[in-house]
Amino acid sequence: MMPDILELDLFKEVATHYEVFYKLPPLTARIYALFVFNNCKEGLTFDDVLETFQASKSSVSCSINSLIELNFIEQFKKDCERKRYFRVKKNLFLIRMEDVYKRLIREKTITQKLRAYRKIQGNELFKQEEVDVYISHLDNVTESIEKTIQNLKLHIKDK
Repeated sequence: MMPDILELDLFKEVATHYEVFYKLPPLTARIYALFVFNNCKEGLTFDDVLETFQASKSSVSCSINSLIELNFIEQFKKDCERKRYFRVKKNLFLIRMEDVYKRLIREKTITQKLRAYRKIQGNELFKQEEVDVYISHLDNVTESIEKTIQNLKLHIKDK
């Protein structure tokens, strides 16, 4: 069943998106896409992933460890079993939104510092209006993302 998923155009598109957007190595992006497509509480074992991709144990292990480190997947054990299982983090969308929020806040801070530095140096690279529009946009977007984060937190508590 899982090898069939690998042939879907949507699977390939999603894996490529993760590779480009998150700068993941190709195998890691494909493994992450598999976890997203699998989307089940039971998770997948290391052997499931190994069998699906027919890659070396070290490559699969490295990819899984990277995904755990990036906070994209979690590992767990089932009662009375020694096997480790892996699945997408339950609060995946919250983690993603918080990451985007942090990046945009950092972008705003850096932009403001650069503007102040350039003003002191007397050689502004961009027109003041352009920078104001950009910072205003960052303010609007981060405010919207903040609301989304709060809503996601409410829904996570309900589960």
